[in-house]
Amino acid sequence: MSDMSYLDPPIEIAATSPRLESIVSRMRSSGMRPYAASEPLDFNSTDPLLVDIASVSRTTLEQCARAGMRGLPRPIVILDVADAGLNLSDVITLRRDRDLATLKGRLAALARREARNTEVAIRAETAREFGMTPLVSSSDSPPELIYVGEGSPLFLSLQGALKSRGVSLTAAISQSTVRDYLSSRRFAAALYDLTSEEALEAAYAGGAPDGDMLSSVPVFALVNGNSQASEAMQSIQAHADEVIECQDPAADVANRIETLAWKYYSMRPVSPTTALASTARDLATGLFSRRFLESHVERQLRAADRRAEPLSLVTLKLTGERRTERQILKAFAACLQPLLRETDCAAALSAGIFGISLPATPYRGGARLATRIATHLSEQPSLSDVVLSWRVVEKRAYHSAKTFLDAGLSGPFMRLEAA
Repeated sequence: MSDMSYLDPPIEIAATSPRLESIVSRMRSSGMRPYAASEPLDFNSTDPLLVDIASVSRTTLEQCARAGMRGLPRPIVILDVADAGLNLSDVITLRRDRDLATLKGRLAALARREARNTEVAIRAETAREFGMTPLVSSSDSPPELIYVGEGSPLFLSLQGALKSRGVSLTAAISQSTVRDYLSSRRFAAALYDLTSEEALEAAYAGGAPDGDMLSSVPVFALVNGNSQASEAMQSIQAHADEVIECQDPAADVANRIETLAWKYYSMRPVSPTTALASTARDLATGLFSRRFLESHVERQLRAADRRAEPLSLVTLKLTGERRTERQILKAFAACLQPLLRETDCAAALSAGIFGISLPATPYRGGARLATRIATHLSEQPSLSDVVLSWRVVEKRAYHSAKTFLDAGLSGPFMRLEAA
């Protein structure tokens, strides 16, 4: 069989022997393509850079410190087994060599955060074009968090510590409870307790973070860094937006959770519920209007080109005699909302036809979402009179905003039984 390792994501390793050989071996076994760093380090490269504190020279550390003061245009990973510490912000810090196995997922989470920040910024630009001022979260309404992993002793200690800081933490004890909470309330993030196998079983009962229930909120994975992470735990960590180690005192863990909760809470993308301009919001469904999506897709295309990321468009078409009735459209929009990520931009294109732009998502991700929506729709008694067909288009270099949307509206459309 041909060696396909050249397709693995690259990572530059700043380390010296014998640590260099050990790290390179671990990186290869975890599905990455490592190579030794050059001297001096190039901080303008786009590949991630791993800095091994235990073996690099003081000169290398000084280079990292200076680059940190100027801002870091490339992902930085600190392997701090020597516990020397390096004062850098917005980097991934690993405390043990065995944590290198989780790095591929951690880098994917970092890329998702950057894509989310980009979407937040450009959606605010689109909102301003429609005369809307993005709302700033008020300190009078603190963020709410949902806790998945009932039965863990960590919950009570975190609940008390966060409550004293004005952050609400609500436990979800079953899969149906998670769905009920997410459909009726808006949470800043979901805390996934992975500190023990018992907590992991409870977390799995609520579905994996890339499933249909927690896709609408950022996921914080709570882990015990002093214990060995199982393959299942590593799989969930790979889909988390943040990984928080919980072996430190509860007050310290609560401080970090509070900081991240406020950060995500204050940087939420503009949503149709905050779109006060009538031209930006479809009154029949409560989704964005076609004009808003057309304007926003143009910015998304530019951002995707600049970041070399995919962008997909899912078009959903209702068929049936009642497909244009206001009651059906509102019920479908309500069914749709819990299945979307915050960064997914859904709009009503015309009566019974909807479009969803998916930043940083390839075709297969859009197809999974469309299938999930079609499956969920088929389970809704209130929507039994309509059938959903869908089409997914991924951005190509020749697409403009108009041709991208036109491609999504042209056939063929698929149905669930044919997918």
